[in-house]
This record gives sequence, C-alpha cells and structure tokens, in this order.
Amino acid sequence: MLLVENRERVREEVVHLDLTRLQGRWKSIAGQRVAEFVIDGDQYVLRFGNGDTYEGTFSIDPSQRPRAMDMTITEGPERNRGKTALAIYQIDTDYLIWAPSEPGSNRRLCAFPPEGDRGTLCVVFHREDL
Repeated sequence: MLLVENRERVREEVVHLDLTRLQGRWKSIAGQRVAEFVIDGDQYVLRFGNGDTYEGTFSIDPSQRPRAMDMTITEGPERNRGKTALAIYQIDTDYLIWAPSEPGSNRRLCAFPPEGDRGTLCVVFHREDL
C-alpha cells in the first residue's frame, strides 16, 4: 500500500512540475502553422495565424511516452467545440513541441511526425518573455 501511495505522490509531483513549466505565452518558431499558445493554470488559448482561436481546459500525463495532453475545446470553430484533442508534447525549459490529433479523434500520436510531414500538425514553440 505504501508503494502505491508513494508512486501516486511522485506522479502528482511530476504533473505539477510540468504544469508549472508549461505556464506562460509561447510563440511558434517552426512547424506547419504560425501560432501563439497561452497557458494559464489548466486553461489554454491557442491562436493560429489564419485567425482560428481555440480555448479550453487541458490535463497532462507526463508519465506517458511521449508525454500526453488532453485538450477540451470549449471555444473555437463550431465543428470542434465540445471535442477533445489528444496531443503529445515535449518541454525543455524555453521550448515546447506540440502535436495534436484531430479534435474528436480517439487516437493519440505515438511519436512526433518526421520533419516535412504535412499530414500531421506539429508546432515548435519558444517561450515569450512577459
């Protein structure tokens, strides 16, 4: 029982650490789309260069490989409202790599797409100074 409690405590600490690292404003520096990603607590706003804006809440599971992010869309294009996008992410200090599935899909990517893959959205962000 103690081992299970310790494992859960460690998992919660890792989630807290990644959530803390994700907070802030991120600007795209590479990938298929120009975007800005703002994370505040468990809420996000994702603005794409074409004008599409998505808002909602998210949860993460950094124990998955690659790390998993479930993004519930509460505001955005009507076709995606109320859906969840299953994303993967990698964070390293001031850089974030993010690749979502199509909203509503029950399949999460198992790896980041290779460079040049135009069929899968993948964006590299850099943290902006506030």
